[in-house]
Amino acid sequence: MGSGSVGRRADPTSVSMIDTLAYVVVALAGVAAIWGVVTAVANQPPGKAQLLFAAAVEVVTVVQSIIAAAKLAAGFRPVELATTIGYLIGIVILIPIAWLWANAERNRFSGIVLAVAAFAVLAMTLRLLVLWTPAS
Repeated sequence: MGSGSVGRRADPTSVSMIDTLAYVVVALAGVAAIWGVVTAVANQPPGKAQLLFAAAVEVVTVVQSIIAAAKLAAGFRPVELATTIGYLIGIVILIPIAWLWANAERNRFSGIVLAVAAFAVLAMTLRLLVLWTPAS
């Protein structure tokens, strides 16, 4: 990927929607990651509120991925299409896997599982912001 292509965007209105949702996902995932670490340090399993918050992170992530998939289906081509598709799939499956694990094994490490998944979603979403540039 050339350094000149990072800042170019195809459609400013679609980009602002993707950017806005991405930053919401990053913020929510950041809170979820911190909450997971705090829960583990407190030697407590995740509570109902924490699990519901993780579900809310998943809902926003799914909305973002559906909008991105629709834009891809409509013909938008990012610089690295395969990587973008992989990240869009990855961010959607991480939280449910961590949620199921944290709900099945109710111990202090369940918070760490949620934190790792949330941090991975955060990092992958930041990378998606870089990838969401049109191919030259």
